[in-house]
Amino acid sequence: MAESSSNRRGGRQRSSNPSNPDSAEQPQNLDAEASLLGAILIDADAIVKIADIINADDFFDARNMHIYEAIVQLYEKRSPIDVLTLSDQLKANGYLDMVGGPQYLTELTNFVPTAAHVEQYAEIVAQKAMRRRLIHTSSEISGLGYDESRSLKELIEEAETRLFQVSQQHVKQTVVSIEDILTESFDRLDELHKDKQKIRGIPTGFKDIDDTLAGLQRSDLFILAARPSMGKAQPLDAHVLTTTGYKRMSDVRLGDKLASVDGAPSAVTGIFPQGTEQTYEVSFSDGRSAEVSGQHLWKVNYRGWPEPRILTTDEVTALLTRKRYHKRLWVDMFNGSYGHSEFLPIAPWVLGMLIGEGDFGSLRFSTASEFVLDRMTTELSEQHKLSHAGNYDYRIVQARDHFKPGLPSPMREQLKAMGLWGKRRYETFIPELYKHASYYARLGLLQGLLDADGWADKHRTVRFATSSKQLADDVLDLARSIGAWATIKPKATTFTHKGERKVGLPSFVVNITHPTPDILFSIPEKRIRTTGKVARRKLPTFASITPKRVVATQCISVSHPTHLYVTDNYVVTHNTAFVLNLAHNVAVDAKEPVLVFSLEMSKEQLVDRLLSMQSGVDAWALRTGNLNDSDFEKLGHAMGVLSEAPIYIDDTPGITVSDLRTKARREAHLRPPGLIVVDYLQLMSGGSRFGSTDNRVNEISEISRGLKGVARELNVPLIALSQLSRSVESRSPQIPQLSDLRESGSIEQDADIVAFIYREDYYNPDTDRKNLTDILIKKHRNGALRNVELYFDKDKQRFRSLDTHHGGGDPFA
Repeated sequence: MAESSSNRRGGRQRSSNPSNPDSAEQPQNLDAEASLLGAILIDADAIVKIADIINADDFFDARNMHIYEAIVQLYEKRSPIDVLTLSDQLKANGYLDMVGGPQYLTELTNFVPTAAHVEQYAEIVAQKAMRRRLIHTSSEISGLGYDESRSLKELIEEAETRLFQVSQQHVKQTVVSIEDILTESFDRLDELHKDKQKIRGIPTGFKDIDDTLAGLQRSDLFILAARPSMGKAQPLDAHVLTTTGYKRMSDVRLGDKLASVDGAPSAVTGIFPQGTEQTYEVSFSDGRSAEVSGQHLWKVNYRGWPEPRILTTDEVTALLTRKRYHKRLWVDMFNGSYGHSEFLPIAPWVLGMLIGEGDFGSLRFSTASEFVLDRMTTELSEQHKLSHAGNYDYRIVQARDHFKPGLPSPMREQLKAMGLWGKRRYETFIPELYKHASYYARLGLLQGLLDADGWADKHRTVRFATSSKQLADDVLDLARSIGAWATIKPKATTFTHKGERKVGLPSFVVNITHPTPDILFSIPEKRIRTTGKVARRKLPTFASITPKRVVATQCISVSHPTHLYVTDNYVVTHNTAFVLNLAHNVAVDAKEPVLVFSLEMSKEQLVDRLLSMQSGVDAWALRTGNLNDSDFEKLGHAMGVLSEAPIYIDDTPGITVSDLRTKARREAHLRPPGLIVVDYLQLMSGGSRFGSTDNRVNEISEISRGLKGVARELNVPLIALSQLSRSVESRSPQIPQLSDLRESGSIEQDADIVAFIYREDYYNPDTDRKNLTDILIKKHRNGALRNVELYFDKDKQRFRSLDTHHGGGDPFA
């Protein structure tokens, strides 16, 4: 046995340093590992006893780890577990030779005489693994203290998270006898019998819902689905900037890779037609504009606010009527990190020089700069060279080694293909291929244009003038595409011919300001004029918001943590009241702790809605600050009530199931939650080691299973909001069905309760059911199905039960 144990120690490389997490001095018991595997091989039922005790990465010996992984795979496929089947599985995994082949597996079967003690072996392996993780995590935590780039709070939170992850390994559900369960059930039934008004679960605050569900039941996964909120939309002919250029809103598809405000990865995670709406043209201080609906969201900055606010178009319109905000509200600037990597036939800087200075009839340009001549020589393809044409003139000609009589210049053919050859100065433009190339290609092109015909004034504003209106528009667009603030201004020109003053072609001057203006030039003499202190950076402030048209619209959701995407003219723009009412009722009325994971709204937005619900103050007045003394009195009382309410909010965007589970467990240690709310499911990511994010359907399935697992493990009702697919819009009436759940049928399968929110006046403004909302309970694993009617007070963001049991009086319960 000692010899076998010694042989197994070759499975991993180790150091003699005990502080090294991979050191042989770490806690381990290779005999226990071999005994555990041997027990499983001689008794296939042994895996059932220990499957929830250990994981594959609990094994210290790498060979044993791969063997256990193969055993688990066989177990999940319900295949027999013996030396032959295990050898085949290891061979399929590519590890058979690495573990020592069938000989080593046979040796394991001879290691123990019986499988009777398999659970003890598993406990030993699990405990040793836990000790190793603790040593490894402690080593990592000690290293965190040396990271001066992060705040102390961040370091403490990370250290706490890592330790908690260690402590949560191998949490297992104990099996309870039916006798104990029956005793608990009888006590609960006796209590309900004595108090007829009491319900079995946690009350929602809505009588008809409680009557149907008997309250929210512990360990239930409650899916609440609806179409996204109205209004966060743009017209179908608006544009969204992808990583390779603009795409019409109507052509956007799920999974499309988007350009983002800061270059971080972003993709379309949802597409939601919003019907016909009134749109508004939102114009900014540098002339750029975007067309959006009144409820479209913006991330708005103001120097007097501690942080940006997420406001609707209507709310921004209201703020602009106040003098203090006039020309002082701005949106974030796009940093320009996007673009395709297609082949560019002419180097961008060379093309910029030719467009700005050259002659597209002879490939001639003029310069007195040795820098320009050197760079031109360097960046020309090997097929071309410079030829001096007298004074300061130069021509681009074919290199002798590549000259072929009768064949045209390759560059001339390339310019012909782009439509530039033969164009006069007032007809020039930037070819489409270059407009959405990589950031550095676009910057190089702009440098070439400005090196040729640009200058910087005393305020370090960069200017470019041209007689081509199309080129001016293209340069304006190019400057904005790299994160600059830019405007265009026409200028009349005159000239004198034979003593007579005449009107010339109009000139168009592009004015460009950039936080680092020196990068806009490459000629040293021009760059020097942009160095030094730069005046306050110009930002796109809201200039005007005017009604535009009534048109079909659509909104999208994006995966970027800020929910921002880029629309026309490089404008950066932004991308669930019932469940919040329910959470409010559980916390305030039932006094049960509520943990809210908000992936869509910030904690400030959630608090504003809760204040409006509790106080009865108009939500619009609360958002704009247009409050009277009575409102402040109500808000003061509401704040007192809410400050004592056990509501806990986490607004981390893009949270994974694993992160949510860890945070929920941590809260459960402090205070067992009465309800967990997730808003909303489609904004989560799977985050599993074995899950694939390439398949969104599989990922959503993993998320729904994970949420059900959290509900069961913590024995708490969990409500997850979910979006409906667009299919609901294609029928009349647009009443949701179970098949409308987006992206995965597993949502319906995993859920104990599925309910839909349906507002008839959303689809039919002329209906007599104004402000009435139907809660359609379409799946109830342990009870009846029912449609519950509620009243929605839009101004106060409050749902109220209808009194359908008594005639007359107040219609609300």
